[in-house]
Amino acid sequence: MTSDDFDFDTWFDTLSLLVLDGAGVEFQDQDSVRNDYETGRNVHDVADEIIAEYGGEE
Repeated sequence: MTSDDFDFDTWFDTLSLLVLDGAGVEFQDQDSVRNDYETGRNVHDVADEIIAEYGGEE
Protein backbone atom coordinates (compact mmCIF):
# COMPACT_ATOMS: atom_id res chain seq x y z
CA MET A 1 0.00 0.00 0.00
CA THR A 2 1.84 3.07 -1.30
CA SER A 3 1.18 6.60 -2.50
CA ASP A 4 0.72 5.17 -5.98
CA ASP A 5 -2.37 3.34 -4.74
CA PHE A 6 -3.96 5.54 -2.05
CA ASP A 7 -4.27 9.15 -0.95
CA PHE A 8 -2.43 10.28 2.17
CA ASP A 9 -5.47 10.18 4.45
CA THR A 10 -6.20 6.54 3.60
CA TRP A 11 -2.52 5.60 3.87
CA PHE A 12 -2.20 7.37 7.24
CA ASP A 13 -5.42 5.85 8.62
CA THR A 14 -4.08 2.41 7.75
CA LEU A 15 -0.74 3.25 9.35
CA SER A 16 -2.46 4.41 12.53
CA LEU A 17 -4.48 1.20 12.77
CA LEU A 18 -1.41 -0.97 12.20
CA VAL A 19 0.53 0.86 14.92
CA LEU A 20 -2.40 0.65 17.32
CA ASP A 21 -2.71 -3.06 16.69
CA GLY A 22 1.03 -3.74 16.89
CA ALA A 23 2.09 -1.44 19.71
CA GLY A 24 -1.12 -0.37 21.43
CA VAL A 25 -0.34 3.28 20.69
CA GLU A 26 -2.60 5.80 18.98
CA PHE A 27 -0.21 7.25 16.41
CA GLN A 28 -1.28 10.71 15.24
CA ASP A 29 1.88 12.46 14.00
CA GLN A 30 1.12 12.92 10.31
CA ASP A 31 4.04 15.29 9.77
CA SER A 32 6.59 12.68 10.84
CA VAL A 33 5.53 10.24 8.10
CA ARG A 34 4.51 12.59 5.29
CA ASN A 35 7.89 12.17 3.58
CA ASP A 36 7.60 8.37 3.82
CA TYR A 37 4.29 8.61 1.98
CA GLU A 38 5.58 11.06 -0.62
CA THR A 39 8.61 8.90 -1.41
CA GLY A 40 6.34 5.90 -2.02
CA ARG A 41 7.19 3.79 1.01
CA ASN A 42 4.90 0.91 1.81
CA VAL A 43 2.65 1.58 4.80
CA HIS A 44 3.47 -1.81 6.33
CA ASP A 45 7.22 -1.10 6.32
CA VAL A 46 6.70 2.27 7.99
CA ALA A 47 4.35 0.75 10.55
CA ASP A 48 6.87 -1.98 11.39
CA GLU A 49 9.53 0.66 12.09
CA ILE A 50 7.20 2.69 14.32
CA ILE A 51 6.05 -0.41 16.20
CA ALA A 52 9.68 -1.39 16.79
CA GLU A 53 10.39 2.10 18.19
CA TYR A 54 7.56 1.66 20.68
CA GLY A 55 8.85 -1.77 21.63
CA GLY A 56 5.97 -3.68 20.10
CA GLU A 57 6.20 -6.76 17.96
CA GLU A 58 6.88 -6.47 14.23
